[in-house]
Amino acid sequence: MTLLFDKNKNAIINPIDCMEKIDNMPDTVVTFFETKLLDFFLQEFDAVKIGETDVACKAHPIYKINYQGKEIAVVQAGVGAPYCVRVFEEVCAMGAKNILMFGSCGTLYDFKEASIIIPNCSVRDEGTSFHYAKASQEINLTPKYVKRLIDYFDKAGVENVVGKNWTTDAFFRETKSKVRRRIKQGCISVDMECSAMVAFARFRGINFSQFFYAADSLAKKQWDSRILNKKHNLCGEEKALYYALDLATTLFDDEKNK
Repeated sequence: MTLLFDKNKNAIINPIDCMEKIDNMPDTVVTFFETKLLDFFLQEFDAVKIGETDVACKAHPIYKINYQGKEIAVVQAGVGAPYCVRVFEEVCAMGAKNILMFGSCGTLYDFKEASIIIPNCSVRDEGTSFHYAKASQEINLTPKYVKRLIDYFDKAGVENVVGKNWTTDAFFRETKSKVRRRIKQGCISVDMECSAMVAFARFRGINFSQFFYAADSLAKKQWDSRILNKKHNLCGEEKALYYALDLATTLFDDEKNK
């Protein structure tokens, strides 16, 4: 892994070679993973499509809404570190400067379904981040955004927990021994994108923040899929969307003049 990172930002293929900037692109993008949540968003809001990024397997339309007097872009993320980063390389080439991501995570402790988890650090058990940052076992999320998330949820009276996350590429290789090892390292949750998105955003000079809602649990002897397998119903994700939109109106305010 130590040989993968090259600090030269001029690659053979660059995002600006593939995408053009969007006129009046909002600075801040809210993003999530669930298709059913995208359907809910489109039903609830008067969203205007302003562009799209077209990865081989599907198009990702970029929408713009006015929320509490602020223009915010909304786009569905790709699942898994390489796919997710690919989408946001293009979205940021179109003009986005701030990304607020939220989505489900697995829990390594018995946290309540759909409860809020705020990662302050993530173990880099995926390959993508090593192309965007020097090799290290972990990568920290930006402390001021972590604090602002905590402050927001505390003020709103929403129970939340803060801690170290584990990002892995391999959903079906989360073995019992690996889970024990990550718990010993201090991890409380597991996802597939966080560490890569942190590294990508930092490399590109993009402001990035993330929170999770608890889905499946790896805390017991047997896997408990919980809300992860409730494919046709929303199970608290609507609240998470409104939390994210509220946060997006102020979270990055001190960056707008930089």
